[in-house]
Amino acid sequence: MIGRPGGTPSGKHKIGLLAVLTVLAILGVSVGFINALYSGYQVQKAQVIANSLASNRVYAEKLAEVINVYIGALHRQLQAGAPHLAAQRDDPRALRGELQRLASQADAVVSVWLADADGRIIASTADAAPQAGDARRLADLGVRELRVGQWVAQRPGDGGAALVLVEPVARRQGEPSGYVAMMIALDDGSGIDRVISGQAPADGTSVFLVSNAGQVLYRRQATRSALVLATLAPIREAGAAPLEDAQGDTVLIGYSPLEKGNWAIVTQRSLDQVLSPLRALLAESLRFAVPAFLLTLLLVCALAYAIASPLSRLSRAMAAGTDAGQDLNRLNAWYAEADTLREAVKTTLAQHRREVGRLNRETQTDPMTGLMNRRALDEALAEYAEKQSPFAVIALDLDHFKRINDTFGHAVGDEVLIALAKAMRDGLRGKDRPFRIGGEEFIALLPTASAGQAAEVAERLRAAVAGQRMPDGVGQVTVSIGVALWPQDDTSHQTVIQLADQALYASKQAGRNRVTLWRALGSRARDS
Repeated sequence: MIGRPGGTPSGKHKIGLLAVLTVLAILGVSVGFINALYSGYQVQKAQVIANSLASNRVYAEKLAEVINVYIGALHRQLQAGAPHLAAQRDDPRALRGELQRLASQADAVVSVWLADADGRIIASTADAAPQAGDARRLADLGVRELRVGQWVAQRPGDGGAALVLVEPVARRQGEPSGYVAMMIALDDGSGIDRVISGQAPADGTSVFLVSNAGQVLYRRQATRSALVLATLAPIREAGAAPLEDAQGDTVLIGYSPLEKGNWAIVTQRSLDQVLSPLRALLAESLRFAVPAFLLTLLLVCALAYAIASPLSRLSRAMAAGTDAGQDLNRLNAWYAEADTLREAVKTTLAQHRREVGRLNRETQTDPMTGLMNRRALDEALAEYAEKQSPFAVIALDLDHFKRINDTFGHAVGDEVLIALAKAMRDGLRGKDRPFRIGGEEFIALLPTASAGQAAEVAERLRAAVAGQRMPDGVGQVTVSIGVALWPQDDTSHQTVIQLADQALYASKQAGRNRVTLWRALGSRARDS
């Protein structure tokens, strides 16, 4: 058995080739599409982060350079005004006027102080001249160390961030006789704030001025994020790095130390801000890529169907056996493997049909005479019953066959039966069917409703047998024949067979070698 239609030989449902190819196509296209997007995103993400770190570092260096120039200019003004203060030290009015002049040279200056060699304040633009016994020092205002030529970042008592520049007034025996200090504001609106604001990009970057201890002296924030600097302080050279804040979010910072002093400028931008344009680009790419992805998926699935369809039909043809042979000629096996399989299946099915035909013939054929057997007779009667076609039954029996077997032997008796079968085939029409149902008993089915036509065929058979010489010296033999018709004699097929058999025995009782119609026999029985 080649297979069972609609299922596997084991009876278990298994996934088909089309489903397998479709799933593989979907997985292949989807994995390739997702991998391409993910890989592209990761590569671009790394590039964006690297560019942002480099940009932050360059921005920090640029701000540091601008601030160095700005503070340097103020420092040079302080250096130029310091010698004049020494000459006016004994004239409080002139001294205060000179301090006011120095303070007015830049709007970022909060105040200017004049102190003696010990740091005690002698004069200031912030208040009136100090009275006798006033012990205020520069250190009290936040200047903890008098470092000439240095920039000292500090937070004065009012809480505002400031930068203090210190210069000696005059030197005596190599030591300064006093100091002039200029405090520059770092708050919003100050000169430095305007310098930084003028350089700030519109990309969400925050700017911080910090001391080497990590203290924030100035901030201009695009977002309200805390400065992340703990692992980098103190800052000795320019650079950039990704760091994590207290919430675990990544920020990208750039940093650069200033030319003098113990402070540096830091630029900071959150990773989310940096990646936001890239994510928007990814979303836009998806909007354009999804139709192409769906089209590719459709084409791949269509190709999978085109590949699997011939194989599926070949599989169904193998399962259907001989019934699907004609469909294979219409099968479009468009690629070599499918065409080869189609030819193999056609050859296999042809062999199967021949084998089935041979087996059917063997099961329905009498092996000795070559006539159809009782099984074939039953199928023929079933066919007549399905079509409701009338037919005649000719029952034929060889006269004195036992005597032939006893006289000449069974082998000769078989030869006689073979010769009788040949005489039946020669005497019947092409549409008539001869059967051997056992021993010397034979039946012929004639597709006719005419008793006269059936009697004529039966008589021709009887005469043909009587006129034929049998082999091996047997000589001539005769047959007795009975004829019955369906549905004239009976509505049951099996009963009509029995009636023809009864008519046959009536022929034997009447002297053999004759034809008897059941109809005539029944009429005589009714007449008597």
